[in-house]
Amino acid sequence: MRDEIDIVVIGAGAAGLTAAYTLKALGLAPFEDFIVLDAETAPGGSWQHGWDFATIGRSAEVIELPGMAELGLEYRRLDPDTPTREAVPMFRRRYEDAYELFVMRPAKVERVESVPREQALRVHYRLGADELAHERSIRARIVVNATGHWASPFVPWVPGARDFGGSQRHVATLESLDEFRGMRPLVVGGGRSALAVLRRLERIAPETLWSTRRAPDFIEPARMSLRADRAVPANEEARARAEELLERGAAFPSDVSLVGIPLTRGIHDLVRSGFLASRGPIERLIPGGVRFADGSEERIDAVLWATGFRETVRHLAPLHLREAGGTARVQEGWSRKDRRIAFVGYGPGRTPHEALEDAVRLAEQLIERLGELPPVRAEQPSWERSEWVRGANVESTSDRR
Repeated sequence: MRDEIDIVVIGAGAAGLTAAYTLKALGLAPFEDFIVLDAETAPGGSWQHGWDFATIGRSAEVIELPGMAELGLEYRRLDPDTPTREAVPMFRRRYEDAYELFVMRPAKVERVESVPREQALRVHYRLGADELAHERSIRARIVVNATGHWASPFVPWVPGARDFGGSQRHVATLESLDEFRGMRPLVVGGGRSALAVLRRLERIAPETLWSTRRAPDFIEPARMSLRADRAVPANEEARARAEELLERGAAFPSDVSLVGIPLTRGIHDLVRSGFLASRGPIERLIPGGVRFADGSEERIDAVLWATGFRETVRHLAPLHLREAGGTARVQEGWSRKDRRIAFVGYGPGRTPHEALEDAVRLAEQLIERLGELPPVRAEQPSWERSEWVRGANVESTSDRR
């Protein structure tokens, strides 16, 4: 098996696939010049684990990748009530096959480390699912981290959590909210996930409580889609603030603290009805209930943590990229500490559209960066592309015909 390659892209979500598509459009070949490693067992990224109530018509984060329209893969052609966990994997599979991106999966990257006495990186990953997985590694000149954050949900420490006694779940681990039907749940968090969960609970739970650390900042959308009630806020000040934090390696604030909550038609109606009224921050959980910072107590049956995520970058720990603030210093998508590491879709407040713009821009820069780095010395004989395809259990378009 071949031991070296120019570029390894980690993650086959929207940003990772966009980077791969752009690299190929620029003349680089999958499995010869770059590879994409994806921890999922099938195309679709985290969308294949999405909520059963999330639909194409109400999911502002579902966007088309470059080259999808040419294939006739346009979400607007689908029924707006099509579940995202069905539509996105279906479109992504057809996209990968049509452009022959040859994503290796399931290939979970365990760690990335420098190769002693070389300027190369070694990417260690587990290829295969569960007990059939086996360790492999490959050396690369550049690693593009496109892992997103859905795989790293964050639950804050709250006094009394162990004594609460009821169900506690992070919303990222749920595929349905039906188990909370008829309950009195508490939703904690003020971002997009919290709002989506609250809107669903409004239909199935007799009474739902909402807790946020600060008063919700509802903002008028910069523009509104004609389909359903999507909204895409444009906030140049927030974008500049996010770039400043990235360059300093400072701790990331929540997305909602940067860009607020888009006030779509549906959200506006729930605010006006009084349903979306935060009780403020939590002081502590108590057996069978919650005590808020204002001293009031309420009985609740469950806590749904919609408290965001952390970037999935633990596999980069051997490179010591983190600063004292807890994150890597990144400027225009490149690590300030290691010029061989690029990030796409990384940082606070990044919209899906911005993540794809990052991916295209970085892919264009990768070729120039390759010219600045020495080649990786071969350790083993080269291999045919078909060998890796079989070994990774990846089917090409021609295999399926």
